[in-house]
Amino acid sequence: MRKNQLTRRLVSVFLLVSMGGLSFAVNAGDTDKFNGVWVVNEELSDNPDKRVEKAIKKMGGKIKRPKKKGKYRYKGGPPEQELYDHLAYSEILRFHYVEPEFILLYDNDFKRVFYSDGRGRTVSASGSAAREDYSFAAWDGNALYVEARPRDGGTTSEVYSLQSQGDQLRIELKLKPVSFGIPVEITRIYDRRK
Repeated sequence: MRKNQLTRRLVSVFLLVSMGGLSFAVNAGDTDKFNGVWVVNEELSDNPDKRVEKAIKKMGGKIKRPKKKGKYRYKGGPPEQELYDHLAYSEILRFHYVEPEFILLYDNDFKRVFYSDGRGRTVSASGSAAREDYSFAAWDGNALYVEARPRDGGTTSEVYSLQSQGDQLRIELKLKPVSFGIPVEITRIYDRRK
């Protein structure tokens, strides 16, 4: 039942954003609580490698012995899949929001900038512009919903919420690279750096 509720919320957020009709009432003080530096809590977070393997098995694939050993075996795909890597594997997240702009800075200075005011995306008609990751966001209560279209043509669905009196950031991810038949579902928990 929880997945159905999440799916309905994401669909409604997507429809509102795509129609430009954002009108969620969010207390600015609550959104400020997301700002700060967050450090992954590996004990409370899903193991990204195991979640990737679970998705591969669900698609009917077999797990081959990876070339990399140890932690983060599936990190480091092609450049157009860089966004998935940072969402699933970054250990530090710097979150900065000043309405309507979000700036999220991940490991290795990977930076995402996106907006919650329904602004459109500018695309070159000549096709000469390099492909870029594109994200948009909407607040629903005290949760932030982010949809993204990474450079590989896949999709991400991200839900950000605070827990433990604002000392932990919970991120529920559905990452669907274009080469995957089903999304990789990962929950990441970050502790606020004091």
